Amino acid sequence: MNHYRKTMHKYKDRQSSSGCPFCNPDTVVSAIYEDRLIYIVPNLTQYDLWELHDVKDHLLIIPKRHVNKLSGLKPEERHSIIDKAAEYEAKGYSIYARGVGFSKRSVKHQHTHLIKVSNKKPRLAIFSQSPYFLFKR
Repeated sequence: MNHYRKTMHKYKDRQSSSGCPFCNPDTVVSAIYEDRLIYIVPNLTQYDLWELHDVKDHLLIIPKRHVNKLSGLKPEERHSIIDKAAEYEAKGYSIYARGVGFSKRSVKHQHTHLIKVSNKKPRLAIFSQSPYFLFKR
């Protein structure tokens, strides 16, 4: 739960700043991969669980050009994203993107999540929505 509080604080700070956080040059500085079309960064708001498994790593593939949805991408941008996603899928990452109309979509700049989980499920996980509490063993 402490992890969640820390990331939510960062998330709220990011939301209060002006402009798109993915178009901000400070975001690109933390990139672990970059080419002329996309970059990959660790997600600022890390997930504790994904499909009831502990999350080991959580990255984002982000197109450099500000685009709201996958259908707005140019073919070469789509190919670049899919090629990188395929590389990470081979390393055991799940691939996830929220739809344009989904209320939980926090940034209106298309981005694709790469989520790597452990294969161990917690023996006990109790959580609730709003406010978020997570207890696991």
